[in-house]
Amino acid sequence: MEAHLSAVLSALESFPVWILLICFFFSALLENVFPPHPGDTIIVFAGFVAARQPDQLWPIFLSGVFGSVAGAFIMYSLGDRFLDLCRRLVHVVHRPRFLNRLLEGFVSTESIEKTSFWFRKYGLGFVVFSRFSAGIRFFVSIIAGISHVRPIPFLSAFSVGVLIWNGLLTAGGYYLGQNWERVLEWLKVYNTIVIVLISVGVLAYVAFRLHRARSVVNNP
Repeated sequence: MEAHLSAVLSALESFPVWILLICFFFSALLENVFPPHPGDTIIVFAGFVAARQPDQLWPIFLSGVFGSVAGAFIMYSLGDRFLDLCRRLVHVVHRPRFLNRLLEGFVSTESIEKTSFWFRKYGLGFVVFSRFSAGIRFFVSIIAGISHVRPIPFLSAFSVGVLIWNGLLTAGGYYLGQNWERVLEWLKVYNTIVIVLISVGVLAYVAFRLHRARSVVNNP
């Protein structure tokens, strides 16, 4: 996989700048829609390309920024559809009672209003932070859509995170030049640490919710 990606990136170097800008835009967009896509790698590579064509630094950088924001808006727009799907599953799929209670609580009007309140109160800072973790950046747009967070504040906060994160990656590729792949080694360590911490937090939260759901079933 890495060898194939390296071959693709090497081929991209010979493309005209306008084609590269389109590629960087859609790569950043795709990362927000399809998380397995190596978006961060492309951004670092874009910094390396900008180092060889300094007059194109800002167009290259902004193409990735606009692509990320466009991808986030697509997933934000799909938030309500995701919620509708969950509501249908409540009535179609047969599960143990405590799982039904858990899912019903997630899609209830009261739960949505509560989630929206907390997301609006603390979520914009979380939106900025989410860009720094490959493990959560995909979900934050969907959650914002489900919670009916206003699009302009959401996209503004998301853009701030994108500008900072993409700026760091682009600068890494720009200043390291031919050694731009060293940034990817640092990213692997960084993402591993962050994902482990997030996973522990999510598991603890799920365990807590399941415990509460079982308690409701056992003590109606």
